[in-house]
Amino acid sequence: MVSSNSGVDGASGYSFQRCCVVFLLFEDYESINLENYFICLEHHEDFLFAFLDEKGDLKQIDTYQAKKSRDDWKIDADFCEIIGKITAVGKELLKDDYPKSGDYKHTLHFLTNKNIVLKGKKEAKKKTQTEKIQVSNKSARYMDLHQDIKNNIEPRISKSILEGTQLDYIEFQYIDLPQSYSGWQRVLTGLSTEQFGSDVNDHEAVISTLMRLLQEIEQTYNDNNVVLLSDRSKRLTRNKINETFDMFTESKKSFDLWRMYSEKISKDLEIKLPIQRRAKELLENCFDYFKDIQQVEYRKIYQFVKSRTDIDELHVSEADCIVDLYRCYLSEYNPRLESHMVAFSVIAAYVETRGMCA
Repeated sequence: MVSSNSGVDGASGYSFQRCCVVFLLFEDYESINLENYFICLEHHEDFLFAFLDEKGDLKQIDTYQAKKSRDDWKIDADFCEIIGKITAVGKELLKDDYPKSGDYKHTLHFLTNKNIVLKGKKEAKKKTQTEKIQVSNKSARYMDLHQDIKNNIEPRISKSILEGTQLDYIEFQYIDLPQSYSGWQRVLTGLSTEQFGSDVNDHEAVISTLMRLLQEIEQTYNDNNVVLLSDRSKRLTRNKINETFDMFTESKKSFDLWRMYSEKISKDLEIKLPIQRRAKELLENCFDYFKDIQQVEYRKIYQFVKSRTDIDELHVSEADCIVDLYRCYLSEYNPRLESHMVAFSVIAAYVETRGMCA
């Protein structure tokens, strides 16, 4: 059995792994998001992507042992120990009792941001076989390596950890991430910008939110120290990720609506200048509060705005409709929230419930 909670105890050192998750998610987001999937961290492996079929059975798992390094990787004792441990992960996946489809498969990745240089043993009068995994050749499967290279790896792996049947499922992968945390932030923010463009106001906030969600999963202990893919507390699901992305795009549209009508809404609802200057932050908070079951008042405002589409029929201006919804809510419920937060909640709920986020 793999050690199930070792990475949780050392979570502060795993920022690289979380960055790798976000990188891979954005790099292939369009195709990944077509699937029903979830992500696990510190669960069988550093992280994994699990894909489900239409019945909810596992059809594919891609695991990742993610390592940063100062130097290029080569065939030595440390490298071969990692490969051996990765094969053990493959065995654990097969033993996991989560239902699997008839055509289930898995891949076991060794992922790094440094070059991997794999060579066969040097022999006199014979060309040394070499395989380089780097920025110009980002992946290679173990099964496709020259036999001379395999013969230089396998005898160095301790028989106590080697699961020989799993070697052919190993893939070596280069990830184009720099060495520093600030460099990771720049790269990931750039990927968010490529994916969402002007649909999102704050791409750094997208990345920091994903990091927080991943860290929460990473630092959740496995139940009874047992690794099971059925443990929902160790998952970040497609739905949760999409909700997060939707929140940011909805926030952008609500802020755009605010900017368009801020003068009229502020005048009609007497929103003072210091509050107006915090509009972006306050609107973003509203979307968080709508999803928080403890924020009863905000959720009540959301449901009110969602149900009162009859008010839309009375107006030809979005601003007039928002002002009317605000006043109707105040008269019906006498809320305890500050009046400006009621106003921003109405704006955020209006944008989301009127199909203005599509």
